[in-house]
Amino acid sequence: MFGSLYGKLIAVLIAFALIMVAVFALIMSYSATARRQEVSQRVYRTYASQLVKERVFPDGHLDPSAFEQVFDYLRVVNPRFDAYLIDANGAILATSSKAGALKHKSVDMRPIRDFLAEDPALPILGDDPADGRIRRVFTATRLGLEPHGEAYLYLVIKGTRGDSAAQPILDSYVLRENAMLVGGGLALALLASALIIGLLTRRLQRLARVMDRFRETGFAGEPAGGAARAERGDEIDRLAGTFNAMADRILAQMRELRQTDSMRRELVANISHDLRTPLASLRGHLETLQSKGDRLTEEEKRGYLEIALRQSEQLSHLVAGLFELAKLDSERPAVLPEPFVLTDLVQDILQQFELAASQKQIRIAADLPLEMPLVVGDIGLIERALRNLIENSLRYTPAGGEITVAVTAGQARATAQVTDSGCGIDAADLPRIFDRFYRGEKSRSDASGSAGLGLAIAKRILELHDSTLTVASEPGRTAIGFTLAYAGGRDVSSGAGDRPEPEAAGNATIGPAAVPAALKPLGGLGPN
Repeated sequence: MFGSLYGKLIAVLIAFALIMVAVFALIMSYSATARRQEVSQRVYRTYASQLVKERVFPDGHLDPSAFEQVFDYLRVVNPRFDAYLIDANGAILATSSKAGALKHKSVDMRPIRDFLAEDPALPILGDDPADGRIRRVFTATRLGLEPHGEAYLYLVIKGTRGDSAAQPILDSYVLRENAMLVGGGLALALLASALIIGLLTRRLQRLARVMDRFRETGFAGEPAGGAARAERGDEIDRLAGTFNAMADRILAQMRELRQTDSMRRELVANISHDLRTPLASLRGHLETLQSKGDRLTEEEKRGYLEIALRQSEQLSHLVAGLFELAKLDSERPAVLPEPFVLTDLVQDILQQFELAASQKQIRIAADLPLEMPLVVGDIGLIERALRNLIENSLRYTPAGGEITVAVTAGQARATAQVTDSGCGIDAADLPRIFDRFYRGEKSRSDASGSAGLGLAIAKRILELHDSTLTVASEPGRTAIGFTLAYAGGRDVSSGAGDRPEPEAAGNATIGPAAVPAALKPLGGLGPN
């Protein structure tokens, strides 16, 4: 029992109650003793002076033998008193005690002088020459005694039934009743405190059971029966809410780990496939040239070398993409933001793709505003992202199709969008088109050597610019785009291009941000 928090609190409470009982007993004992001493000293305050008046100076004259008579009288009539005749320095001249019973030969005179003062604060304790360990109440009177000059009759008052600490309590009905009342009150308080502690710790016990079950599942099971997720309340409510949030975070991270592990296995499989195919083709053609080189014509040799060169270029492109993605995923990727004109960058990139587009009989065009605020970003990385998007559109747009790159100025951010008239993206492929090495099943056979890294690299570049890639697709048309912040935090108040258009079927957003208002949800973009 005492291993639990409830048991420990009860043990502390019991110990505290016992301490309180002991303290109360000591206080009662001290109070009763002090009260008894005060009463005794007040009752017998003038007793010494009366003895002197009646027996030492019966006729107003000193009777030298009177002290022995006083001592004998006290031994017989009132044995509660021990009588001492002392001089002005406290030295004992005579005593009613038996010979050899004294522990001290003198007493302290300060309490006697305080007692003889006007209106003293009683009780006043003085020395007991017969017992050097205890100080007792007394009564005293001053007298003149030749040849000792000033002298004192010092009467020590003793109890008839001892002076133990417990004796006053045993002798007093009031004290016994008070002790019973206090004991009963403490018992009731202890019982009530135990009930209150039980109520307070019940939620902690329930939370501990939930945490134990969660631990038994290997921190992989839902912590059923947990406390409410309280943002307010007492410390126990906040502790329960924190545990539930922590459990949710652990479960989410474990799901992410499982998903990451699954993606890792798929990534290894895809890399193995994408590396093995060109390597096998490259090796086969080179081995053919080596074994049959003397029997091949020059044209056949040139054909084999061209195929081997294309396969090596594909390998080089894959390795370069992996290396670039690794650099972007590093803890401190090299990002050098600067203000630049987005429309000028788009025009420069489109000029580089004019020849490739014309060879595939694809029309490529730009939709750019006449005036455009400067945007901020790493111009080299943004160029790479745009190139990847346009290359992706060229790869999956058939002959006679069209690719449009549009730039619009929003109120707070500028939007760049690449739209093509390709076959579109299946709804099942939309959530994964930005995954590394992912290619939809329809596109894998005609990927034209693509490794599936282009959109993943573009997505990572935009994440480094606090942006995200968004895609919207329907059969025969796909649009993909992103936003960039204006340089200097500029806010364009015109709001041009900020009104959203109706979404088309199959729209999807990859990343934390929603589809920009200026991004028209149309187009067809095959996964890179």
